[in-house]
Amino acid sequence: MPLSILFGAAFTIALMWALGRLLFRSLAIELYAGEQDLLAAATGGALLSFTVFLLCAAHVARTAVFVAVGVAALALAWRATQGKARKARDPLPPLPRSWQFLFAGLMTVYAVVYLSNSFAPEISPDGQTYHLGLVYRFFREHGFHRLTTNSFGNLALGVEMLFLFAFSLGRNSAAATVHCCCLLALPLLIVSYARRIGRPRAGVCAAMIVFLSPVVGIDGISAYNDVALATTAFALFYLLEIWRDRPAGNRLLIPIGLLAGFCFAIKLTGFVAFLYAALVILMQKRPRALLPLAAAAAPIAFPWLVKDWLWVGNPVSPFLNRVFPNPYVHVLYEDAIREYFRHYDITSFSQWVSAIVMGGQPGGAIGPVFYIAPLALLALRSPLGRRCLLAALFFLITYPQNISPRFLIPAVPFIALGIAYALEFSKIALALATCAAAVAAWPGVMPANTWRIADIPWRAALRIEPQDAFLGAHSVPWVEAKMLDYFVPRGKRVWSTTPVGEAWGSTDVMVSYQSAEGDLIEDTITTATRDDYTPTWNWRFRFPKMRIERLRLEQGAKSTELENLWSIGEIHIFDGDRRVARDAGWRLDASPFPWDIGLAFDDNPVTRWRSWEKIYPGMRIDINFGKPIEIDRVEMLCSHDEPNIDVRIEVCDSGCKPIEAMLEKSDTAPSGDLRRLAAQIVKAHGIDYILVDDANWTAADMSKDPARWGMEFIANRAGNRLYRLQ
Repeated sequence: MPLSILFGAAFTIALMWALGRLLFRSLAIELYAGEQDLLAAATGGALLSFTVFLLCAAHVARTAVFVAVGVAALALAWRATQGKARKARDPLPPLPRSWQFLFAGLMTVYAVVYLSNSFAPEISPDGQTYHLGLVYRFFREHGFHRLTTNSFGNLALGVEMLFLFAFSLGRNSAAATVHCCCLLALPLLIVSYARRIGRPRAGVCAAMIVFLSPVVGIDGISAYNDVALATTAFALFYLLEIWRDRPAGNRLLIPIGLLAGFCFAIKLTGFVAFLYAALVILMQKRPRALLPLAAAAAPIAFPWLVKDWLWVGNPVSPFLNRVFPNPYVHVLYEDAIREYFRHYDITSFSQWVSAIVMGGQPGGAIGPVFYIAPLALLALRSPLGRRCLLAALFFLITYPQNISPRFLIPAVPFIALGIAYALEFSKIALALATCAAAVAAWPGVMPANTWRIADIPWRAALRIEPQDAFLGAHSVPWVEAKMLDYFVPRGKRVWSTTPVGEAWGSTDVMVSYQSAEGDLIEDTITTATRDDYTPTWNWRFRFPKMRIERLRLEQGAKSTELENLWSIGEIHIFDGDRRVARDAGWRLDASPFPWDIGLAFDDNPVTRWRSWEKIYPGMRIDINFGKPIEIDRVEMLCSHDEPNIDVRIEVCDSGCKPIEAMLEKSDTAPSGDLRRLAAQIVKAHGIDYILVDDANWTAADMSKDPARWGMEFIANRAGNRLYRLQ
């Protein structure tokens, strides 16, 4: 197993390097020895990711195909190095001897720490649930298939394409080790850049501040993507700095463009890389250079936009759902995560500083060295410092949308260089900052409530400790995944209240909050157990009998509370005592979220139409009867979890105008026990099993009497109960 992990990761990195070298050779790009290989590997990562994307789109993402592509590329790279001898490239200026020892010593020690963790079975929260969960899905299905029940699958997954290549050869740990290689490459790039500009001591200090940042370390050894984005962004910055000094160096714009596109493909927030590159070009007064930059970036970035546009109607899903309305992701989901990630319950600036530097609520810590980050402003005294901090500013643009320390990682290399430039007045100050970073990075030094590397699991890395034993002791998501694979027959679907370690299992799981359909199922289950969710609040509009063809219910209230939604359980239309039955000629519409409007006309007390946005004036329900009909009463059955609604009724035959109606509000009798009916609705969504964690508030109700729900209890693992719908 360790050999397959090593081979999977090494083969992937070697192929990245080979593709980058082939590109550099074809463009006749010659750089210093050492830096060329690092920059070629970073650029080759964009090319390999794009190649794997095409293979997934063609549904030929198989191990044999990956190996064939890799062997062919390596053969071409080897052949390109043969033949006519080339002059050896000049080396970069050397590091001072003492700084060589400091850099090499820390790199060696922490490379062992990091690689032992990346070789160990993957247990990171997001890595084993969705990053590698999606990779495993692509591997099983040999490529992309339309997926509408997991919003994470709509993200740009550029690094996951590299993970998929490695996964096919060495499974989960090989994928994590590819990310760890990005972590190892980042300080080498920083030091190479510093040697190029003649500031080697500052380069070593900055490289170690980054490399030894606790959040950078834990992120880098996991199957995440933030460190990969930071490494790609710094390679982009590095090549742009070289391009600045080469008036005839427009060939460099091809790899620069590829890296800019890859930043976006890694993470949607990486779009700032292209903006930064474009600004640098404009600052150099060479606007024509924007064309090759955009031409190289587009093939790497645009395929992800096209995929989402074709599959879910939103090219940047799961974001901007107001701009691109679709039935697969609710605006409420987007608003809720944005609201939470902007604050994490942090209430003051000092609390935020402490949390990101030393760890706490947002998770992770950039490390105590960054208490002196304001010193980086002193770097503004020099042109190099100003350019470095300009890059930092660009990669901080999106940070306020998520203030977790993890989202600082792309900017950290530039901030660290600013700190190092400020400390250059003293070799001792540089050395102390480096050593302080080394101490903070050691496993177990940072507070236990911080997401950081906790130990050196060398026995698990070498599989002396069996993989299943390690995962059973450290990963509840793995326990869940194995339970599902054991008890759920192949082809059956599970709805879950909690993320599952899908990187370890093949059961098809729909997590409650990851899609509009998952939200709807959760709302159905909750309605069966909460009186304030059931549609017992009757709004009765009475008016003189009239003959109309189109009717509108319009919402006039406004709320700042995300949880305050407009919902309608049922709409009943009356002509005297006779209820007007809905027929095939009726055309229904709603704004917002029109796709569920039929739930307000299905005579089912556990389903309801919801706006899935906080209440605002202008929300509406439109009913087109298809022909004029006579009516004199409309009843709107609502629930008491929406106390702020203010609804009026309008006729819209020739422009909408209010109907003078008398409004009566009353409570109707409850519909009785709705649990079994709710389970039937869930079953109708193609769900065969329900997984509920003990922290979910419906867990106690279900466990008390599963038969009342029409369910059978199957198993309980680590506080997660599995039920089969009968």
